[in-house]
Amino acid sequence: MLPPASRNLYLVRHGQYVSADAARGVLEALTPLGRRQAARLGRRLAPMPFDVIWHSDMPRAVETAQIIAEHLPDVPRRASKLLREGIPTVAPHFGPEFRPPRAQVRETRQRMDQAFDRFVRAGRKPRTELIVAHGNIIRYLIRRALGDAADRWWQLDTFQCGLSVLRVGRERAALMAFNDVGHLPLRMVTYL
Repeated sequence: MLPPASRNLYLVRHGQYVSADAARGVLEALTPLGRRQAARLGRRLAPMPFDVIWHSDMPRAVETAQIIAEHLPDVPRRASKLLREGIPTVAPHFGPEFRPPRAQVRETRQRMDQAFDRFVRAGRKPRTELIVAHGNIIRYLIRRALGDAADRWWQLDTFQCGLSVLRVGRERAALMAFNDVGHLPLRMVTYL
């Protein structure tokens, strides 16, 4: 039996989006499908008693959090740079396009470790928090919470607007759900 949780973390990957392309004047934003994914997730989460919505400050996560928050009108929203996307370690099979400079990888790993220390810890009183972020950091936080090797984060995959739940107690964390997309019909499930 699990000890009582002092923190329940609902981890959400942002909705489907269009990448920024300055040459074509395209800003990063959710696609119409990404907005529908976020709205469906917001309706699913509406009955939950969240204490706060944390989100990355990157546009796709901000927009996803805004849409979800429409269904949670009394829950405060807070942005955190700690929740930004990045590559915390380079896997051996990564091609050159997925191999950022070593200094950038080190900085990303340090930031993600700070996010882990900040968010994946027991508190003084029970809390339920929603975190809207990105696939890589969600995978990294889950692997670390479960005591797995942090450099194996890439072995998990996440769908857009997929929902994972971590129950964090004083002595351990338990993964209660991973990458749940039960709120989306199959035609709306996307990875990229």
